[in-house]
Amino acid sequence: MPKGLSAVRKGETIELVLSDGTAEERLRLLAIELAEALARLEAPGYPTMDPEELEDKPNDAPNYTTATVELLEPEGLLTLRKVRVPGPDLLEFTTPSGSVYEFEWRPALAYLEPLLPR
Repeated sequence: MPKGLSAVRKGETIELVLSDGTAEERLRLLAIELAEALARLEAPGYPTMDPEELEDKPNDAPNYTTATVELLEPEGLLTLRKVRVPGPDLLEFTTPSGSVYEFEWRPALAYLEPLLPR
């Protein structure tokens, strides 16, 4: 489990717990919507530039994809981004409160995938 990310599947919903070590946010959403959002982050059209190229031209090339999910609790949208930077790709969550949590893409996805509908 990536540090600062935990999740529990309860029926058709997932409760995500995001933490930065000092504060914690609990978010409840439909499991199918989280699965679809994660799939959209890897959809064709994702930039294929090498991280070195992105570093040289940060304003000329998109270096992330974005998807949103409507939360059940608290009310609002959860924004997910797959961020491509030099080094490992990141999975970024932005909560309705404006908090941003970042995790390495592969470990976070490996942790969440068994909880998602197929």
